[in-house]
Amino acid sequence: MIGFLVRCFHFLVLLLFFLWDLIVSSVQVAVTVLTPGDISNPRLATVPLRVQSDWGITLVANFISLTPGTLSVDVSEDRKTLLVHSLLAGGSSEELRADVRRGIEERVLKVTQR
Repeated sequence: MIGFLVRCFHFLVLLLFFLWDLIVSSVQVAVTVLTPGDISNPRLATVPLRVQSDWGITLVANFISLTPGTLSVDVSEDRKTLLVHSLLAGGSSEELRADVRRGIEERVLKVTQR
């Protein structure tokens, strides 16, 4: 019973994190679109996945795709790598990888752990 409550708490944290990320990303994309000239910095990056379940991979990929300015492009056949496109990647591919791993994937791992 305690495990279920902990997972529910982590799911709530995941949803709140996603909603915050949704708001911030929406503003960033709106500013990019409305600013004269091209200030976007698109980038493709492969992100090694720590989640292993189908449900976990689906959650990570969908949360990325639902966030404005980002898109999950593909999952490798061995289900260990996710290809992500970001409109506003800014820095290096490593920074994009770290953002995904520290952000959404870390929270999905807490929800999907048994």
